[in-house]
Amino acid sequence: TEVRISRFAELIATALVAGHRDEQNRQLLAEASRRSRLVDALLDGRAFDEWSLREVAGQLRLPIHGPFVVVAAHIPAGGDEPLSVIESKLRSLDVYSAWRRLPDVQVGIVHVTSDQRLDRMVSLMSRMTTVRVGVSAAFKDLRDTPRALHVARVMLRGPTDSASSVAVFDGSILSTAAVSAPEAMIQTVGAALDGFGDLPDEDREMLFETFRVWRDNEASACGAAEVLHCHPN
Repeated sequence: TEVRISRFAELIATALVAGHRDEQNRQLLAEASRRSRLVDALLDGRAFDEWSLREVAGQLRLPIHGPFVVVAAHIPAGGDEPLSVIESKLRSLDVYSAWRRLPDVQVGIVHVTSDQRLDRMVSLMSRMTTVRVGVSAAFKDLRDTPRALHVARVMLRGPTDSASSVAVFDGSILSTAAVSAPEAMIQTVGAALDGFGDLPDEDREMLFETFRVWRDNEASACGAAEVLHCHPN
């Protein structure tokens, strides 16, 4: 009888542990699904009043006030998330974030309170992956998330530092123009470069080099002239 009671007790204990584990897994899956829906709502720009925005931020464990940035990491075709454990790693740096996998990019909304924490985040992502990663300009209101996502996607197509695959929006004149009015930029480029291919190679290279130097000197004619050793005019 004692043996039977002991075996029955072991069976009950096993069932309780398994049930508890299954319930934990169910709750984790439900929470992950709920967080994904909330992140989607922010990325889609759904209308939130102040109260509902606070509720969304609370459930995502994000502060209600910024500054925030949006991160977009390219996902290769058929590949895994390039920043699979980024949320927990950022939490260890006291940086709060919420992440979502989209068909082509892994997107994160990250609360960065200082330039130093932004630099730590960029360094961490640079160490974790070699895929292209774009980081938006900082913004204060979570309702501006869709615009920031657009900026992060634009930075995915832009140049990066040679030592890193992460491109951070720098506020330069060209970056600002590209993200503010991409259609206008395309039309402007088309008009400005009309006939460019018909120029002699030497003239084309001279214009290319002048433009590169002008860009690298924050669109300063005087700065470019000093580098090129010519008059600003």
